[in-house]
Amino acid sequence: MKKLLFACIAVLMGNTSAFAQEDVERGIFNHVGLNVSASTEGIGVGVAAPITDYLELSAGVNFMPSIKIKGDVNVDYNLGSLPTQISIPNHDKVKITGDLKRTTMDVKLNIYPFGGNSTFFIAGGFSFGGEKVGKLTGHSDVIEQAINTYPQFKDVILNSISAELDKYNVKFDERGDINGDVRVKKFRPYVGLGVGRLVPKSRVGFRFEAGCQFMGKLKVYQDNQEVKINELNDTDDDISKIIDKVKVYPVLKLTITGRIF
Repeated sequence: MKKLLFACIAVLMGNTSAFAQEDVERGIFNHVGLNVSASTEGIGVGVAAPITDYLELSAGVNFMPSIKIKGDVNVDYNLGSLPTQISIPNHDKVKITGDLKRTTMDVKLNIYPFGGNSTFFIAGGFSFGGEKVGKLTGHSDVIEQAINTYPQFKDVILNSISAELDKYNVKFDERGDINGDVRVKKFRPYVGLGVGRLVPKSRVGFRFEAGCQFMGKLKVYQDNQEVKINELNDTDDDISKIIDKVKVYPVLKLTITGRIF
């Protein structure tokens, strides 16, 4: 019985020793880690592998769930510019929907300057994805019907009627629709820093990261035509300043990491 007990202890000690050695030895892609994250980029999943104790390569995809904001806005009818033979019902409100949704992929090189089992890192890489980061849609049956009734005055009608979005006047198209979006660069360099390894020394770990994507200047489009935000409004307000000056997207990310071998 004692011999069996000592044999079991010896086996357990051998396995523990081998497990510990596996935890700390990092070679070129000799381990693989999987991770799940929640961040300002959305919900993410990724894979990573060490190159040395000082370097780690990772790739992932982030899903920003659809966030929709709906509301009614006023419609501005400048009917004085229309010919007298045109009769359009004065429809005071139109429903619009704002939709924030995007998917991005990223590739990063994580540098651990202190090596060993140190968890502090500096990250560099890039993210890429769809250029549209937000959409604005709406529709007016009244305006669509007016254009169908008076097709020869289509341009006059479209130039005389607009939706009042805060301080901005947004135009309808010939179908009575509002279609606008905000776009950024598809390819976005990234830098960041934090603590934690994507391939942890134990089976499960945690990681926190703060950084930013260099997404370029925000661009506003309506009906696939770029518009200058200050041309929609005569005053220099806070929104136009944000559109003109914001060029980076902040990233705060909390990740659960795991090593599968």
